Amino acid sequence: QEDANASLSDIVPRLQRRTHFFGPTVVVLEMVVPLGAGAPQEAPPPAVVKEFHSYLWWGEFILLVAVAVLQILAGDAFGMFFTAVLSAVVYYMVSDNCANMTMYCLLVFGLISGFEALFGILTLFSVMGGRSSTSTFIKQKDGSSVTYETQVEMHPFFDPEQGSKYNMQSTLLVALPIVMLLGALMSWWSFKQYPNSLFSEFDEESEPMYSGGTG
Repeated sequence: QEDANASLSDIVPRLQRRTHFFGPTVVVLEMVVPLGAGAPQEAPPPAVVKEFHSYLWWGEFILLVAVAVLQILAGDAFGMFFTAVLSAVVYYMVSDNCANMTMYCLLVFGLISGFEALFGILTLFSVMGGRSSTSTFIKQKDGSSVTYETQVEMHPFFDPEQGSKYNMQSTLLVALPIVMLLGALMSWWSFKQYPNSLFSEFDEESEPMYSGGTG
């Protein structure tokens, strides 16, 4: 009986009086429901994540920074910005002894990295036989009619004759899906170390309130 009263007292609506600078005093009714320390999304990282996985996550951070630099050299400004954001997320999660590495962060980062790895692998397979370049120019101009000609040239995936930028782009096509796949695998591995399930609250809410039969 006392435990039931205590739990009910924790969720009693609280009245707060807020005074706005321009306007009357407003009474706000708030329902405070304590999540408790056992909430999966707020659970601290397990010891194995702090003591072992953190070193691998720092390695992932260095790889992401290296990919961002390679993207700058390859002329991919938008890709560099996206990779820089991901590297900042990794730094945020791993800094301060993985204090910010929540299950939500791992889930979102893993999904983004997984999709990026998938698209990167598909793109890589499509150009493994060689990369093509197209050029269009005016072949003939006669009065009001203009004839254009488009030439398609095939080059090996790595071609020293095409210059350093071309080969950096080819290197990036190989490196990007590898780094993203490692990020997705690391997210899944660290995510599995948490003792509780992220979706346990949703599972409990989906259970029927009354399990007894009807008579």
